[in-house]
Amino acid sequence: MFDELIAAHSHLVEVASRIEVDALDGKASARLVGIGDEIRRTGDSLRTVGVGQVERTNGWKGEGAKSISEWLSSETDCPQYEAQSVVVLANQLQHLPVTQAALRNGTLSNAQAVEVARGAIVAPNTETQLLNLAKHATVRDLRDASSRVVAAATDEAERHRQVHKSRYFKSWTDLDGSFNVKGRMTAANGALVMAALKPIQDQIFKVARKSGEHERPEAYAADALMTLCEKASAIHPSESGTKTSRPNAVINIRVDIDALKRGRTEHGEICEIAGVGPIPVATATEYLGEAFLKLLVIEE
Repeated sequence: MFDELIAAHSHLVEVASRIEVDALDGKASARLVGIGDEIRRTGDSLRTVGVGQVERTNGWKGEGAKSISEWLSSETDCPQYEAQSVVVLANQLQHLPVTQAALRNGTLSNAQAVEVARGAIVAPNTETQLLNLAKHATVRDLRDASSRVVAAATDEAERHRQVHKSRYFKSWTDLDGSFNVKGRMTAANGALVMAALKPIQDQIFKVARKSGEHERPEAYAADALMTLCEKASAIHPSESGTKTSRPNAVINIRVDIDALKRGRTEHGEICEIAGVGPIPVATATEYLGEAFLKLLVIEE
């Protein structure tokens, strides 16, 4: 088996080195991207199922790593967060043979498999539904569907408490001198952050567009965060007696009328912040009366 894989890889490398990319037209280039993606899927699936077996056999121990994700990160030179995701997926696939088969035969990408497994592991009866959805939906749509499955299969209030309990905001300076941040919080609090940033980001984008400048949305989001911080730093309540006001932002919440009346969702019902994900009905009701809230009540 390994001789065949090594030979196939060597042949692939040899063929890839002979491709004259500059001579390809648009259609041929697009085809090359598609072939490359199929190859990537195969490599991702081999790595994922291999990691599962490495963990089951303790093959990573004795290599100087404190955990299998640390071992994988070092062994394959991938970021720690990516290694952790692969390890989680590998463990979940042990209980989801149909999803594992779809990953191994190339039907699913790793990104799709992560979302299918996330939902199917807590609600096994949804595995087929999620796999069918993956055939034609975007990864984002699949993520939204899996989030709803998880929300329906777990205690929403307890899940919300656990996420809040695990909240964090970390910062560090990288080797190139750049300042980096990483955080985790509830979907509701995340929506507040994004709602505060969006109007500022949109304004920065409009100004940049008028001046002919074009940058990534992420760059404008970083600028918006800086603008928000500068505004907050410029206000000193103890000196001026001024209280900060809530940014002119909007949060859109979709909720089934029965769930709103009941105070919790049941299977098939929705209570979510559009573009963010499911939230407890209790959290949604906390926002009732807030000027920045748009509540879409869904009735049958």
